[in-house]
Amino acid sequence: MRKITIGLVGTGTIANIMHLPGIKTMVDNGKAELVAVCDVFAEKAKEAAEKFGARTSYGDLDKMLAEGDFELLVNNTPIPQHFAVSTKALKAGRHVYTQKPMTTGVDEATELIATAKQAGKILASAPEHPVRPMIRTIHDMIREGAIGKVTFARVISSHDGPEKHDVPRDSTWFYKPGSNPILDLGVHGLSQITAIVGPVRRLVCVSGRSQDTRMTTRGAFKGKQIDVEIDDNSLLTLDFGDARFAYLDATYCVPASLSPRLEIHGTEGTLTVVGQLRDAQLKLYQTAKDEWVDVEVPPNPDNKDLGVLHLVDTLREGGELILTAERGRHLVEVLAAAPEAARTGCAVEMKTTF
Repeated sequence: MRKITIGLVGTGTIANIMHLPGIKTMVDNGKAELVAVCDVFAEKAKEAAEKFGARTSYGDLDKMLAEGDFELLVNNTPIPQHFAVSTKALKAGRHVYTQKPMTTGVDEATELIATAKQAGKILASAPEHPVRPMIRTIHDMIREGAIGKVTFARVISSHDGPEKHDVPRDSTWFYKPGSNPILDLGVHGLSQITAIVGPVRRLVCVSGRSQDTRMTTRGAFKGKQIDVEIDDNSLLTLDFGDARFAYLDATYCVPASLSPRLEIHGTEGTLTVVGQLRDAQLKLYQTAKDEWVDVEVPPNPDNKDLGVLHLVDTLREGGELILTAERGRHLVEVLAAAPEAARTGCAVEMKTTF
């Protein structure tokens, strides 16, 4: 079976801890070949290429698209650049896997979908949660009636702030206009719960700024003070229709938590995810039996990048694409609507679906 040739643009933290190691595993397993790596800082691209075995590196995306002989571009650029980079790649005849969110607005997402269709190429979007064995197991159990009709869910999508993490980056941009914890973190919880329950019909949101300044406490920029220019504390209530609701937090205000990362209640029971998704436990309570039991979940594939792996397998084997652009667009709509709902104090109806 053929190997999928890959180019990657954007060699930041996520690329180095997830995408590039994941692609390396695909290469080792005979599924892919890493042809080119690109970054605006050419030296970073060169270092990544040498570390992960890419044929060549570039400091200019246009040049890589013109010269690089690969069929799939992994778009790991900063959020504001996702739309422009994905558009260029699709028009240059590449399939695209883009980091989340797919774009910053619904109109851009719709245009990107049309561009992919016109080019005859596949556009897939992170997050990868819908293809995780844990989320697929919960999805299937609910469809099979394990907890009856879903009534409401609690979804934790928060941590204590990027400046608290030991990573080699300046976290200032997380607190600038154009970024917020809804886009950075809320998208993960939203990806999980919509993969299980389905599209959001409407939402309400409360949001605010808990701190005016933050101090970087770990990593290369330890000691740097950051001015907070965005809301760092947002709580969303999602309405899925038919009296099915979810509460989702998206904040930089959770130093630690012992709460389940995800808990879904139904008319006949509860499903609870304890721990992080990669090594979490799934527990089921059914009212009729009045007891908690552990649920066996298939292991995650031995790969740090389940999203790109899913697209690579789809391209190689022709299976169903789950991480569709339409799913990505729906997440974009919800993420963009939440601040507006908070500003106006009104519920916002969703127009997209997947």
